[in-house]
Amino acid sequence: MRRAAAACVLAWAVGAAQAQGVSATTVVLGQSAPLSGPAQAAGEEMRNGVLAYLRAFNDAGGAHGRRIELATLDDAGDPARALANTQRLVEQLRVFALIAYPEASVTREVLAAAQRGRVPFIAPLTGADLVRLPHRTIVTVRASRTEELERVVEHYAQLGLKRYALEVGGSSEPAEWRDALGRTLRKLRLDAAVGVDDADVVVLAAPVREAADLVRSLKRSGSRAQIVALSTAEAGPLASALGREGAGVALSQVVPPLERTSLPVVAEYRAAYAKETGGKPYTTASFEAYLGAKVFAEAVRRAGPALTRDALLQAVETMTAYDAGGYLLVYGRGDRHGSSRIDLVAIGRDGALLH
Repeated sequence: MRRAAAACVLAWAVGAAQAQGVSATTVVLGQSAPLSGPAQAAGEEMRNGVLAYLRAFNDAGGAHGRRIELATLDDAGDPARALANTQRLVEQLRVFALIAYPEASVTREVLAAAQRGRVPFIAPLTGADLVRLPHRTIVTVRASRTEELERVVEHYAQLGLKRYALEVGGSSEPAEWRDALGRTLRKLRLDAAVGVDDADVVVLAAPVREAADLVRSLKRSGSRAQIVALSTAEAGPLASALGREGAGVALSQVVPPLERTSLPVVAEYRAAYAKETGGKPYTTASFEAYLGAKVFAEAVRRAGPALTRDALLQAVETMTAYDAGGYLLVYGRGDRHGSSRIDLVAIGRDGALLH
């Protein structure tokens, strides 16, 4: 009788898991990203970052006899299509979890759809407050916008710089960035934000092209302020776009610099990404997506053979000091936000990045 009861319990657990996007041999992740349109290159980077890790993971045998697979649907950078894709992934394709959505695809409606389906949402590629609200299914691998601003302001405040201005571009939410800067300045007992002409430090929250234009404009105006570009602008492309004009510009990044191959996770990512893409350029977006896939796979391993969504989220909370290879993620009970790491780099006189 006990064996029969145990068999029934096991069969029920397997059936419940399969209903959640898990079979005896696979776990399926879902992603909505721009695979067409103006942001196509970035969408492909995010997809390829996940695939690069999964190829290595699956080639090494997966976890508990299961491979992890990825289904990516094209949203062309349109939030409405991202919502429709998410509903399809959750309700029709019945994926186990969602992963590595770009910032433009992470909306309240998308998160609500995931929440209704009780689907884990892994590594959204944004530091927006939206993903730091009390959503029990979200797992992040990067610092928040507020943490990034605090790191920058603390660094320069220690050097005696007291007046800060913020320039916001692209699709970034100006109000959220300004609120975050205001909170940071109050926390550090500094003056309220000032205009660019009066600033000791000008912080840029803009994508690469706009950030480069802002830097050139500031320098040509004769501004003597320290310019800091946040992670909305990728360090390598911004340095390349500016060349010698970028000398002295600082940059904050929420993942380790891609050139820092002394870190095992950076070297590992570079090898895996080159293999997956045939040698396409390394990018912070693909690296962040890679890290998200690595965290997910580790949680799958820890969750054990009877994999369910609840088991996965509980497994994340056991990762209280998970070393991903020189990139430490600290989760805990009720805390699924793993990193507050910020790296500051600068552009040298020859236009090269200085770490």
